[in-house]
Amino acid sequence: MSYDQIQVVVHPQSIVHSMIQFKDGAVIAQLGSADMKLPIQYALTYPERVASMFERLDFWKLHELTFEKPDTETFKGLKFAYEAGAMGGTMPCIFNAANEVAVGAFLKGAIPFLKIYDVIEETMLKRECILEPTLEELFEEDRWARAFAADLLAK
Repeated sequence: MSYDQIQVVVHPQSIVHSMIQFKDGAVIAQLGSADMKLPIQYALTYPERVASMFERLDFWKLHELTFEKPDTETFKGLKFAYEAGAMGGTMPCIFNAANEVAVGAFLKGAIPFLKIYDVIEETMLKRECILEPTLEELFEEDRWARAFAADLLAK
């Protein structure tokens, strides 16, 4: 699947966890309570469906489902994720490592939320992409990106 076939939407209620549109235009969605327990469980147990004790979705309490276009000018992370994915090779690894370091700093109160994107962007711009990396090269790029992002945050 190409990246131009992926559409991200903001869904404030956090009930729809994924959707797929078929060539005839029909859409099938996975809905669940507003947490990620069920989608994570399914990812870990795929293709099996395992019984859970998670909260069930109550349609009588569900009043609306809304969807919005993401603001990629303010929240640039999605734009950088698309770029990294389209580039391929080591760039998604570099993106992820920088993101994890920056989000960690944000969660500790060390940086404001929007600074996360500056760290990701600077890290991605600083490193040449290896298009067909070995596993060892991916580990090295992850290590490098984490160290580089941490250095940026220390300045």
